[in-house]
Amino acid sequence: MQPRPKVWIPTIVGIFVVAFLIGFGPIRWERKAGFQVDSTFAYKVAEPLYETPGEIESAREEIISALSEAGVEEPTVLIRGENLFSVETPAVNDEEAAADEAKVTVALSGAFGTLEPTTLPSEQKPDTPVATFGPLGIYVPRPQIELGLDLQGGAHVVLRCLPDAEMNFTLEGGLPLVSDAAVTEAESAGFTPPFTTDELAAQLRDLLEQETGARPREVDVEVLGGAILVVNTRPADAAQADAQQAAIYSFLQQNYTGARPEKGEMSTVFVDAETADMVKHIVEERLFALGDIREPTIQKQGADRIIVQMPGVRDPERVLDILKSTALLEFRLVPEKYEPLDMATYREWKDTETGQTVSWDLVRAESSTEFTGRDLLANAKVQSGQTGDWVVAFELKEGKKDDFNEFTRRNIDRIMAIVLDRECSMAPVIRSAIPGSGIIEGNMSAEDASDLKLLLNAGALPVPLEIVENRTVSATLGQDSITRSLNAAYLGIGAVMLFMLFYYRLPGLLANVALLLYLSLIIAVTAYLEVTLTLPGIAGIILTLGTAVDANIIIFERLKEELWARKSMRSAVAAGFDRAWTAILDANVTTLIAAAVLYWLGTSLIKGFAIMLFIGVLCSLFTAVTVTRWLLTMVAEARWAQKRSLYGVGERSEDEQKQPA
Repeated sequence: MQPRPKVWIPTIVGIFVVAFLIGFGPIRWERKAGFQVDSTFAYKVAEPLYETPGEIESAREEIISALSEAGVEEPTVLIRGENLFSVETPAVNDEEAAADEAKVTVALSGAFGTLEPTTLPSEQKPDTPVATFGPLGIYVPRPQIELGLDLQGGAHVVLRCLPDAEMNFTLEGGLPLVSDAAVTEAESAGFTPPFTTDELAAQLRDLLEQETGARPREVDVEVLGGAILVVNTRPADAAQADAQQAAIYSFLQQNYTGARPEKGEMSTVFVDAETADMVKHIVEERLFALGDIREPTIQKQGADRIIVQMPGVRDPERVLDILKSTALLEFRLVPEKYEPLDMATYREWKDTETGQTVSWDLVRAESSTEFTGRDLLANAKVQSGQTGDWVVAFELKEGKKDDFNEFTRRNIDRIMAIVLDRECSMAPVIRSAIPGSGIIEGNMSAEDASDLKLLLNAGALPVPLEIVENRTVSATLGQDSITRSLNAAYLGIGAVMLFMLFYYRLPGLLANVALLLYLSLIIAVTAYLEVTLTLPGIAGIILTLGTAVDANIIIFERLKEELWARKSMRSAVAAGFDRAWTAILDANVTTLIAAAVLYWLGTSLIKGFAIMLFIGVLCSLFTAVTVTRWLLTMVAEARWAQKRSLYGVGERSEDEQKQPA
């Protein structure tokens, strides 16, 4: 038995009020007394703040210094363009925010002659209460839904952890393995090498593909100094790595005299659950250390992939460079016969025994690793060097300080190369014993030094990373997507409501009321469950509008048939809903099954569509079957609602009366 109207009315009103409070947040509770207001003030300047990206950090420090001298506490400064920046200050209430804004404007007017307050074009300031009542605040109602990257802008990146094996082989006798450009010179001297560098690389790729199943694009071959062969592969496990090394060794023995593995071992690292967790942790540390990415999401996908979502990121290319950088820091002892020729990049070195110029790769291959970044404390700092350049100061862990001191004492007048990701950053000569700290320099800008400090403190990645997927959406494009989607939703809802009103009349009007409650429930459930709304999700909501209306149409058509059969209004309403229930249930259950399959098998975008479709179907099922029935039953009992014309029902013709109901 259905509850009486005296229960229906407060129930419907209560559902709507609760949905409105949850979905739109007009009244909010703060655990602390008062409110933490994030004051954000944006300014334009006539003269560019910087000329090159490396000067961005200097401009930011200059602004922070001016604010500190004016007594502005804990300012957060973001450079948003050549002529645009913003300042954020913590404020307890609106009065303090207004005072901070005045203080900031006065302080910066002295540093910048043409300072113009402005608003940020692509970002909204945090909500501030219109009024407060103790721990409660009254806000302007706004949907409390978290927007996805495709709506608010940002970057979605999928990183893949790659296994890595480095195999070094020595070709005794220095058999010439030269590049294509040197073949002609070798032939003119009366000697033809067995392979050029490119030919050897092609031969090894084909060999590994046929014998070990390696993919050609995952095999990198390099020849250093004509006598050292370096092969990098991506073996799935130790067995495949051993098979690859054996295949290469057998091939070299057949074609070169005296070929042997360098030092008898190869350097390998594989991907397992522990390695992927470590990568995820390091990626988190790097993102949070950046500071200007709001609420990034980092999660594992499968055994070897990391999904990174960065809403509102302003410089995605720089962030990607930081994320995929291995940040492997090495302290290598350079053989005594080598000395650097190019002091700026350290790419060219001189072999003092032969007088030849060699590459850094050859020097690195013959150097020995004595210490790595794992031996450092996570307290690297950016400092200004003696020449005015930016440097990064580091300190070794307690257990390594004595070892470092002894190593430098025994190798005075030797070159110690500081290597980051296989590139030589600097190559100082050890002049005396070093107690356990030092600096890294190398013509770095402030931003470069800041990024290096971040990488060193977060730690080196245990495996290389590959960018599998990279989707970047600008904030402008995201806002345009929101506008277009909302316009489509408004037009769709308006057209549906007009159709229901003019075709079904009074039941159509009640269905429109239920439809408004349905939209409120959609927003409330999405906000309560903290579901991220994406562009496909909006499409799912619009699609479920049709599902909600479809259920009402089935009910109203059954109602018409009952009224044509001359049943009373109350009996016709009850019978119409009972007859329509089976068809409505079947249609909605099949839709829910389809949504579940899409979520299980789909990608991130498809999952967003599936989630909103699932929520929308459940909400539409509730409003169509329950709320619409309550409203229609309640109205049908009123005297004024007994007219059949209000339900779009006239007298049936004789032919229609003969047809079975």
